[in-house]
Amino acid sequence: MVKYRGSKADIYCKSMAFASGELMRERVSLFKSNRGASLVLVSAFCVIIIGIAITLTVISSLLLSKAGSVKSQGQACELATSLSSRIEELILNESSGGKKSCIDLDAFIPLGNNEGDIIPTTYGFDSIPDSSVTAHVSRDASDGHYTLTVTATAARETYIKTTEYTGSASSGYSRK
Repeated sequence: MVKYRGSKADIYCKSMAFASGELMRERVSLFKSNRGASLVLVSAFCVIIIGIAITLTVISSLLLSKAGSVKSQGQACELATSLSSRIEELILNESSGGKKSCIDLDAFIPLGNNEGDIIPTTYGFDSIPDSSVTAHVSRDASDGHYTLTVTATAARETYIKTTEYTGSASSGYSRK
């Protein structure tokens, strides 16, 4: 149970004083008379506001850097996948539906070696900064299957796509 000090008229006068702003002026005068408490209170509010601003800045910069990384990963994946798909069309001769391959994988592998480059130099793209893509083929000496490795890089993010094939150029290749 709440006990009131003073009469009902006194309580009514205090509520009217609050409504008219006298109580607020009384509080403001209390802070004016006690400058140390005012300074501590204002300093605490400033520290809280600055802390919130710094936290928001750090969080937003982390989110933006993560977004850039995701974009670069997507670009590298798209580069590797598109080159790999185009080379696979030529290897499997999917465009004409014939058995014989359009390219001979052995032609890219030097004599006495088990691997070689289909695209011998790193190829960059002007629209994607710091980008490159390479295609490399290797032959396993034990069972004669070929491994096509396409490596794409975009803004320091790398994506590698590997596909294995069996067969020959004359009889046609197939995916392993």
